[in-house]
Amino acid sequence: MSGIAIVLVFLLLAGLMVARVLPALLAVPLMAVAMAVLAGSTPGTLADVIVRGAVQLAPVYATVIFGALLSRVVLATGIAETIVTYAAEFGGDQPLVLALILCAAVALLFTSVTGLGAIIMIGTIVLPVMMTVGVPRTTAATLFLLAFGLGYILNIAQWTFYRQTFGVDQMQLQNYIFVLFAIDALVLLVFAAVRSRTTRDYATFAIAGPPPRKRVAPWALLTPVLPLVLYAGFRVDALVAFLIAALYGVLVTRPREIAPTLSAAWIRGLEDVAPAVILMMGIGMLLVAVKTPAVQAAVTPVIAVLAPRSALAYVIAFGLLSPLALYRGPLNPFGVGIGVYTVLAALHVLPPVALVAAVMAVVQVQNVCDPTNTQNVWVANFTGVAVERITRIVLPYQVGVATLAVVCVVVFGRALLGTAPFAAAAAAAAAALPLGAPDAGDGVVAVVAATPAAEPAAYQVAAAITRGWKPLRALRERTVDSQRACATAPYASIMRLSVVPTFGGDDVGLELFDCAGWSVAQWHAQGGDVRVDALGDLDRVRTWMHDHPGLAANVLARGIAYDPADSQPTYFFTLYKTNDGVMHALVRTGGPAFAAGLRSGDVVDKIDGKFWWEYGTYQSQLRAYDGQPHTFDVTRGKQHDIHVALGEPYRG
Repeated sequence: MSGIAIVLVFLLLAGLMVARVLPALLAVPLMAVAMAVLAGSTPGTLADVIVRGAVQLAPVYATVIFGALLSRVVLATGIAETIVTYAAEFGGDQPLVLALILCAAVALLFTSVTGLGAIIMIGTIVLPVMMTVGVPRTTAATLFLLAFGLGYILNIAQWTFYRQTFGVDQMQLQNYIFVLFAIDALVLLVFAAVRSRTTRDYATFAIAGPPPRKRVAPWALLTPVLPLVLYAGFRVDALVAFLIAALYGVLVTRPREIAPTLSAAWIRGLEDVAPAVILMMGIGMLLVAVKTPAVQAAVTPVIAVLAPRSALAYVIAFGLLSPLALYRGPLNPFGVGIGVYTVLAALHVLPPVALVAAVMAVVQVQNVCDPTNTQNVWVANFTGVAVERITRIVLPYQVGVATLAVVCVVVFGRALLGTAPFAAAAAAAAAALPLGAPDAGDGVVAVVAATPAAEPAAYQVAAAITRGWKPLRALRERTVDSQRACATAPYASIMRLSVVPTFGGDDVGLELFDCAGWSVAQWHAQGGDVRVDALGDLDRVRTWMHDHPGLAANVLARGIAYDPADSQPTYFFTLYKTNDGVMHALVRTGGPAFAAGLRSGDVVDKIDGKFWWEYGTYQSQLRAYDGQPHTFDVTRGKQHDIHVALGEPYRG
């Protein structure tokens, strides 16, 4: 009953947003609180939803704020205006050519800039140029929004949102991002060609643009793309990349006005993204709410019934039904839809990368077509075109983009995402997954802090490895995906540091994993000083490496938790029983059990045709380590009696 009540509240608040009775800024946090209350959460849990949720996406909106700083620098210094002016000159007096060149300039700018302020400032330059040379105002409005959506595919702030929300790194999606960009660009060209043939009228009015300023130097035009180069090419943190680009932009355009220009950019940038920041606080509350055990227990059965589990359902849900993202609908990741995606992620119906790929496809519809977007409303008002008319014109094209994108995931998912997106495909294709890390990850150790309190410990461990553990190299990571395929991992092993308060002082733990997040060993120290204890744990790792040289070499160099000195066949899975008496599977990504179709979280009903309790708990769990090709009947979500037959084990 509580699950049905939560769904009804979800629909009610979504309806109020569609009717524009309640803005998303209020509806999303209200939904988070309502879900927690209806699920029977305790007052402490409810307070946690609000307090922890408000800062849950702090890295995301910090990135958005720094991006807004760069946006205002690009706009205030004349860099954006110069780019558009050059584009207009190259276009000459041919409206279609000019429109496409301006679209390229707009897309380039929006790979870095964000916020309604950037839309307004760039739009007031681009749109009058288009309309005064004869591009119909409806075509100008729609092309501008399509170019904005195209550039936003590569926007760093967007990538940060996906990484923080779903734990998926941009490198895992890089191939898919470029494919999505190519599809969107192709559709934009098709749209422009169709509009040029079907609408031959000229603009009936022109809007005077801002007076031209002195053009900036050619090297200043690198400013908008500099963050992208630093982030994607040199792995520079997004915040640092935005800050470096902003400083560069001011230095090469207004070197004598650095302080006032940056100060004004900070203030105006904060104003631009304040609504987005507030909305992200609400989204963070919703993320925390849907992850509480009470809410998951109530909502999971409802969403599990509708969850797409096949290739056809995936294409229908995230391609053909992508218009459900409009009006802050159930597929809108920046509104109530975040609850749907979060529960889908918790159900493990799809690999995280396949889920984010679907979100990115749907966002192409939401970004360009949603009449509740502030950018759509402003563009419509500026050009004198009804906002609903813009939606009707571009919606078929963007639905086509979303559908083509998810079809590519279905057909080329393994090549684009590094993992097969569906269970049936995974069972057939997972055997091809490399068990170890790629050559680029050889000897690289990812050092991760489990909590903010463990950051000093992680820093000490990473620094110690860098100083004296040649040829090992430390790579500081914020998070790691425990179900990640090793083929996409830039490291061979993971060291996760944790700090847990105890009665006798802080317990500093160091746990070692292979490249797929398979636990190898762990060490703990309680000396009173977190940094000293972390180095003490690292000394114990050295001792362990000396005692188990073969296993240590395999884990640290190849990313495979296998000891040649004890060469027992293994399937890389284990069984564990929870307090409710249910036997679950924990499976290493890429291992033989994974290749056979067994997945982490599967509820094991039968082993070799008999219920597991007929063997007993201990005897059932031992079967994970005997190297024999057992068969399993498991339940996965609402799917019952899934039969899994193990093939050949790993033998080193």
